[in-house]
Amino acid sequence: MGIPEIRLFCRLDGLTAAAREQQRLLVLTELGLLDTEVVPIFEEATQTAAHSLGAPISLLSAIDQSRQWFKSAVGLSRLGLMNDLALSRQLPREHAFCVHVMDSQQVLAIEDTLEHPAFANSLLCQQYGIRAYLGAPLLTVSGECVGTLCVMDSRPRNFTERDIEFLLLTARLSMSEYERLQMVKAQVVKPAPRVQPAALPPPSNPIKFELLAQLTQELRTPLTSVMGMASVLNREIYGPLTSKQKEYLDIIHHSGQYLLSLVKEILELSQLDDQSRALNLSSIDIEMVCQQAISTLEQAANRREQQIRLSVEPGNRIWLLDKDKIRQMLYHLLFSVVQSSTAGSIVRLHVSQKSSGLRLTVWAAHPCLGEGLGFNEMLMPQTSAIASFEYEMQSHGHRASAGLIPVATALSAPKFNNLDQFSETDADTARKNLGLLLSRQLAEMHGGQILIQGSSEPGYRYVITLPRLTQ
Repeated sequence: MGIPEIRLFCRLDGLTAAAREQQRLLVLTELGLLDTEVVPIFEEATQTAAHSLGAPISLLSAIDQSRQWFKSAVGLSRLGLMNDLALSRQLPREHAFCVHVMDSQQVLAIEDTLEHPAFANSLLCQQYGIRAYLGAPLLTVSGECVGTLCVMDSRPRNFTERDIEFLLLTARLSMSEYERLQMVKAQVVKPAPRVQPAALPPPSNPIKFELLAQLTQELRTPLTSVMGMASVLNREIYGPLTSKQKEYLDIIHHSGQYLLSLVKEILELSQLDDQSRALNLSSIDIEMVCQQAISTLEQAANRREQQIRLSVEPGNRIWLLDKDKIRQMLYHLLFSVVQSSTAGSIVRLHVSQKSSGLRLTVWAAHPCLGEGLGFNEMLMPQTSAIASFEYEMQSHGHRASAGLIPVATALSAPKFNNLDQFSETDADTARKNLGLLLSRQLAEMHGGQILIQGSSEPGYRYVITLPRLTQ
């Protein structure tokens, strides 16, 4: 009898292990997964997994920097009366099989722990007699693995593809529902807005924004189900597929991922109402925020056969900024460049530190077309606005020499001052220009600005400058 198969996949991304872990722990804290309160959806997930897979033990856990915390557990009493796991509901991280799932963000299936040196001498195997394990990652909508859903047995067993797909789908649905409930909870406990001074315009209807937020959250659960079922069918668990069927399933899955990113964008936009003028400053890792913005746009870039690359110069990465507004600013500016660039382009985001503050540069490069964007590709304005901008580039002598001029200059033409005029352009162009307007406003809220650098010959790029802020 051969050694049972152990299935473990690895993840490759541009982050260092330390940066990836820091980002994961931040998401873990923001979601409140280290709180001790009972979560009904997690209780349902462990009971369903144990019953459907015929496993005596099932755990749903959150993993921090040192321990695996059992948020829900079924069958721990089977490991012995008053055993330590049942009493403490935690396990040191170095003894947890689930850490391998978290690191890879993929399923781990161990059919017999005694057959593998990496697991045979573990605490779970030696002290508690665990012989079989199947674990699936708990992935947030942003792609972070914050924990696992697993089943365990005291005897060896074979896990089928159906077992794996069922556990994956259960983990995906339970995490999606938890995030939805957290968002609804945050909306309910949000403090009442302060009365704005009379000089300010009246605030937008808060009921409209709350309803929009809840409706977009409701979209997530069916979308997650559609993507999960498409993934199950694509693995040919229920029979072989033709090449055309696999092609259509890929389209369904990728379209679902793109729709999820749009839902998240709508949800974040709904929170940028008239009450969001004050900056919520905190110390943030600018590289991490850039990675989050890029991750959200990966599907949009892939649909256009493009890539998004981040580069960061050595120096201080911790800055006092409004994390949500900076991420929104980067998202819409990057989206504008993605929409403007041709297929095969690489959209680049470069972070550098200047004496006066932070500088973020965004542009596109193409192996055949060179670096930078044409001006028409950047803004797509009416001809009068182009002429006005080119005149300003020539008339601003001190800036023209450096090839820098504020985006506000290009958007100062009448066509850009009246938002109704965007209806004259196609939908993609209108969304791109509106996103650029929003990015400019978010930069200005931080006391910064967005500049256009370059010339018509080598091409243009966007430059965001942000001053160093203090509390």
